[in-house]
Amino acid sequence: MSRTPIKIDNRQARRLWLSGNGLMQPPSGDSRHAAIAATVGELGMVQLDPLAPVARAHHHILWTRHSGYRPRHYDTLMQRRRSVFEHFTHDAAILPIQLWPVWARARERRAARYARGEFGRQMPDDRTREQLLERIAAKGPVSSRDFDGTADRSKHAWMRPPHKLLLEHLWLQGRLAVSHRKRFHKFYDLAERVIPEDIRNTVIPESEQTNQLCRMALDRMGMCTTGELQGFWDTCTRTEVNHWIEQSSDQWIPVTVENTDGSWQDAFAPVDIEARLEALPEGTSRVRILNPFDPAVRDRKRIERLFAFVFRIEIYVPAAKRRYGYYVFPVLQGDRFIGRIEVRADKDADCLQVLNWWPEPGTSMSRQRTQRLQAEIHRLAGLAGVSATVPLSQIFSTGSCVPS
Repeated sequence: MSRTPIKIDNRQARRLWLSGNGLMQPPSGDSRHAAIAATVGELGMVQLDPLAPVARAHHHILWTRHSGYRPRHYDTLMQRRRSVFEHFTHDAAILPIQLWPVWARARERRAARYARGEFGRQMPDDRTREQLLERIAAKGPVSSRDFDGTADRSKHAWMRPPHKLLLEHLWLQGRLAVSHRKRFHKFYDLAERVIPEDIRNTVIPESEQTNQLCRMALDRMGMCTTGELQGFWDTCTRTEVNHWIEQSSDQWIPVTVENTDGSWQDAFAPVDIEARLEALPEGTSRVRILNPFDPAVRDRKRIERLFAFVFRIEIYVPAAKRRYGYYVFPVLQGDRFIGRIEVRADKDADCLQVLNWWPEPGTSMSRQRTQRLQAEIHRLAGLAGVSATVPLSQIFSTGSCVPS
């Protein structure tokens, strides 16, 4: 029997999405290992990225939800507690350690895709593979920098040296795992020395892996289309997701979601969606500077549809063609994106520089809102490890730093 879709208006949809991403309430002051690990689990994944104009993406994302978080806390999660592991979703990401058994097929598929690509054409032979594993077994974790060698860049400028190809392939397969990082460089060790034994030895059938991944994606998004469900982890095919929807009708209910332009989008939601909507918080007036790789803004089309906020990362856009800047941060207040800001930590000057600020059309920068944005800039300086900032009133004048 068909079910009448539940209507979710636009304000509810915005709050539902932000609530699921831990952004409808002020950041927690709890920076204990267990609290931070729980946040990784609630988000599902935290993206890694090497650029750090203020802080690495994963540090910024976790700081946004835990005001006391600092980069050293990741070492505790990764090395001492083994609460997380690193792998690929749509990009390199931190995943909760409990996901390792569910990620078995994802590892297999990602490794196969890697080997089939351009990289596979220069993949070292099996003997070299075994020699590398024997070296790691005997001497411990290695980094790609521990090896000599260069890549043949005659065909592609981005080709990698053979040893790096092999390390990454073994990591994607799950035979190696990232044991720790130094200055963002990965160190690989045998998976059995990184992943806890009880978790590593848990075997989940492939069909159940799909079921669990789809359930977890739906739970974290609150409402989604088929394409959004497939894209959340980027591990299942559209056919597999459609099959799950057909076979698991008891785990979702139909909804229709209002977009900012007044149109309505058919979607799916968890069976407890009505209770979730009733429990939605009103939100906070606090201004938050988000990382451009934050899970709340990763799906650009979803953000545009729900918030009328058009956001693109322009890192690879030629400077002359950029609409905004090289590394620009979305700015959120309550359940609205109010603008974007370009900031950069200057460690030599011990200053967080505010390079530019673009309020969204229709956003009034009242004195109170400006003060709240300035307060968030001061807080962000703490994450960056600098002690001074630029007052907003000076962005287009002296640009000098003042104490936070």
